[in-house]
Amino acid sequence: MNYRRKLIFSFFLYTAISANVSVYAEVISSFWQTDKSQHFIVNYQHAPYGYIPEIIDRAEKYYNGIIDQLGYRRFDFWSWDNRARIYLFKEGADYIKDTNRVGWSGASVNVKDRVIKTFIGQKNFFDSILPHEMAHIIFREFVGEKADLPLWIEEGVACSQEKSALKERLRGIKELLNEGAYIEINKLSALQDYSSIDPAIFYSESASLIVFLLKRYGPGQFLDFSRQLRDGVKWQEALLKSYQFENLNEFESKWKEYIVAAN
Repeated sequence: MNYRRKLIFSFFLYTAISANVSVYAEVISSFWQTDKSQHFIVNYQHAPYGYIPEIIDRAEKYYNGIIDQLGYRRFDFWSWDNRARIYLFKEGADYIKDTNRVGWSGASVNVKDRVIKTFIGQKNFFDSILPHEMAHIIFREFVGEKADLPLWIEEGVACSQEKSALKERLRGIKELLNEGAYIEINKLSALQDYSSIDPAIFYSESASLIVFLLKRYGPGQFLDFSRQLRDGVKWQEALLKSYQFENLNEFESKWKEYIVAAN
């Protein structure tokens, strides 16, 4: 299937990105230049003309868009002293050396310290990598590091904020649903290891589940869901209570109806 082949690249890219949530050393160098905005501190060594203003402008817009979509508008996470930091390395080799990531990694994120490390020149950085990473941090910062969540919630929230890849993911899952090739929600929720997933299905299905919750029920109910996760309620109980599903089978059924009927 052509769609499956297209999604293989996304699997490798985002596995590298999402796996790095541990604390790592701060970058300290006299060669770094710094630009700041309300919610971000951008550190860079060298950048093409106009690159840094563009990344700041996009990051601020994505920040506002993400907190609006997730229902977090009243909680201003990153203002001024609490700003997130983005480190832009000049080349991929420098980024790999600093982070000790695998050679095909495109970015790494430290949720606890609000740090994103990446490098200049990546094709999908502005419209996919940047909002994906920001959504990971914002969501986890709200629900807390201790919330025990299945991979599809973690990745679904992040993938739901991608700009260039989301439409393709939603078209893909609609195709998979029509073919009966999707993963049942109970089986999807049991996946806890990136090496065990089928990327062509997993990322599209995860994104579409979160899109369904956000678009069909709105940010208010997602905020309620997030609050319960933050307060220690187990994810399945929080989901059923917030959205008034009788069980996961009803959740799955309504999700399929929504995606198949969508344009």
